[in-house]
Amino acid sequence: MRIALDGTPFLIEKTGIGHYTANLIAALAEREPELDLVAFTVSLRAAHHLKAQVEGMPVQPCGFNLPANLLYYRIWPHLKMLPAERLIGSFDVFHATNYQAPALREAALVMTIHDLNFVRFPEMQSKGIRRFMRTLPRLAAKASAILVDSRFTAAEVEDILHIGPEKVRVVYPGLDPKFRRPAEEEIQSALDCYRVDPPYVAYVGNMHPRKNLYTLIEAYGLLRKQGLEHKLAVIGGGGLGALNNREYQKLTQMVSEAGLEDSVVFTGYVPDKWLPALLSGADALVLPSLYEGFGLPPLEAMACGVPVLVSRRASLPEVVGEAGMYLEDPLDAAEIAASLGRLLDDRAARERMSEMGYAQARLFDWGETARRTLDIYREVTAAPCA
Repeated sequence: MRIALDGTPFLIEKTGIGHYTANLIAALAEREPELDLVAFTVSLRAAHHLKAQVEGMPVQPCGFNLPANLLYYRIWPHLKMLPAERLIGSFDVFHATNYQAPALREAALVMTIHDLNFVRFPEMQSKGIRRFMRTLPRLAAKASAILVDSRFTAAEVEDILHIGPEKVRVVYPGLDPKFRRPAEEEIQSALDCYRVDPPYVAYVGNMHPRKNLYTLIEAYGLLRKQGLEHKLAVIGGGGLGALNNREYQKLTQMVSEAGLEDSVVFTGYVPDKWLPALLSGADALVLPSLYEGFGLPPLEAMACGVPVLVSRRASLPEVVGEAGMYLEDPLDAAEIAASLGRLLDDRAARERMSEMGYAQARLFDWGETARRTLDIYREVTAAPCA
C-alpha cells in the first residue's frame, strides 16, 4: 500500500502538527515495514527543502515548486486539475495532517483534524490560518474518514462541521519516545544554553492568544509580590508567523511594565534536542489554555516526571487524567497564582503527581496510534496493507 502524507509541516519550525506527522510516519513504518510512504508538498517558497528536512525518516520526499496558495485555496477545492497522482504516480491514500489536500484522481482521502480553534476564535488568527475556515468544510465532506486527537475534538467536528460520528474516529496521538528525564548533565547543558536558572516553572507552546499567556504572566506577577523565588520560563514560539511576533512584543511589553524582566525568560523556539531537558529542569509545567485539541506539553512534561497544572477545559482532562492539578477558571489570575503557589509549596504532592504522571503518559503509545490508523487506511481502501 502506498500512502502519501502532507509534508508541509516539515517546511517550517516543527511544532505540534509537524511532530504528529513525523511520529506517525515513524510508527507506521515500524509497524508495516512494507508500506510505501511519501511526504508530498507544493510550495514556491520551500518545497525544494523538503528532502533535507525529512532526511533519515522512512519516507520518500516529493516536493514541487508550485504555487501552494493558488492550488490549495483557489483551484483544488473546486477542480481536479493537476491531481496529486499526476505528480507522484498512483497511491492508495492521501492523509491530510495539516487541514489541506491536493486534488485526487482515485486515492482515498483521510484527514486529521487536530482542533477547530481557528473557527472558535477567528479574531485570534493570522490571515494564513483563516484560509482553513473557507476550505475545511468542503475538505471534510470529501474525506472518507476523519481522525481526531480527542473526544473533545470529535464533538467539535460534529457541532461545527456537522459531520456524523460514522465518519469521525478518535485516535489519540502517542508520546514521542524522546520525552524522558535525561541525565543531570544534559539538563544543566540545556539550562546553560537557554540561560534559564533554577528554580523555575515552565510554560511550553506557541504564543497564540488562546494559550492565555497574559493571565499566566499576571498570576506569576502576583506570586512574585508574595515572595516567590521561581522564575517563569516561556519555552517555545514559532509556527505562527507574524502573529507570533506580535504576541511576543505584547507579552514582553507586559513583562517590562510589571518589572518582571529579570524573572521571566523567553527562550524562543526550542528544537527537539533540548526540549526534554528544559522540561525536566522545571518544578512544574503550567498550561492555562482556553482551548486545546489534544495538548502535547502536559503529556511530555508528565513523561519527564514534571507535575502539571492545566485548565479543566477542552481536551486537557483527557490527556492529564487524574495525574495533574486543574484550574477551574483559567482566566482568573488569582486562581492560577493560588494553585501554583500550593503546588510549589507541597513537595509531597509534586512527588505523588510525578509518579502518577509517568503512568498516565505511558497510556499514549504511537504503536497503538499506528495500528488504528492502518485499520482506517484498510477500511477506506477495502484492501489489505502490503
